[in-house]
Amino acid sequence: MEKIAVLIPSYKPDSYIKRCFDSFEKQTLSKDKFCVYIALNGEREGYEEYVLKLLSKVSFEYRYIYIQTPSVSNARNRLLEVSTEEYIVFVDDDDLVSANYLENLLNVSSNKTMGISNIYNFEKNLDVLKENYIGRSFVKLKDSEDNKFKMRKYFSSPCAKMIHRDMIKDTRFDINLIKNEDALFMATISKNIKRIKKTSKDTCYYVYERADSASRKKIKLSTEIKTIFYTLRRYIKLLLDKEYEKVFILTRIVATLMKIVK
Repeated sequence: MEKIAVLIPSYKPDSYIKRCFDSFEKQTLSKDKFCVYIALNGEREGYEEYVLKLLSKVSFEYRYIYIQTPSVSNARNRLLEVSTEEYIVFVDDDDLVSANYLENLLNVSSNKTMGISNIYNFEKNLDVLKENYIGRSFVKLKDSEDNKFKMRKYFSSPCAKMIHRDMIKDTRFDINLIKNEDALFMATISKNIKRIKKTSKDTCYYVYERADSASRKKIKLSTEIKTIFYTLRRYIKLLLDKEYEKVFILTRIVATLMKIVK
């Protein structure tokens, strides 16, 4: 039976994580087909008690682990190691998914096809949705697409998609990076993804625009520059590898260089 591992790293979680759990409690997919893995990382006191209290009230299968090192990438890597399910779904602890998210993604995914969902941003609740830069490309894509250049925006984040474990294999998130690690991870596994397939438009991943989230925190300019050049070296290595599509990897290099301009 095909099963799904939902991987959720969490650092100093607040009340938003309850909404995240609630969205999986409401899934239309049978609860015996997925397991939610939560990795609390960093500070433990108070946060672990809160998360475990919330989990004690859910009906879906879950597994909780604690990691002392505060790192989203390290937490995701650990969750990849402890999970065993065939399909992987990455979710940030402050985001939400539609009730049909897992069921509809499973229907379009395979070991060669990465299912993708629609994606929106929100500030307070789902009553008011905002455009997402990845989601803008959803309506433009064909129901099934094998051109990685056209689907390149969906390779900037591991969220809003279902990834077969055969696509990931031994690839892990680069713990040396505090930015760009998501896009690098997706670019690295791109050689194992033959096509993407869309779900229905109402199958959605909702990104919470939280001001103090890790992705929105500013870092020192010197650190930013080091990160960019480190990432460029990694992409150039992929560019020289015959298994990767050159045009697609070049788009990743261009996107990284544009960050210098900004």
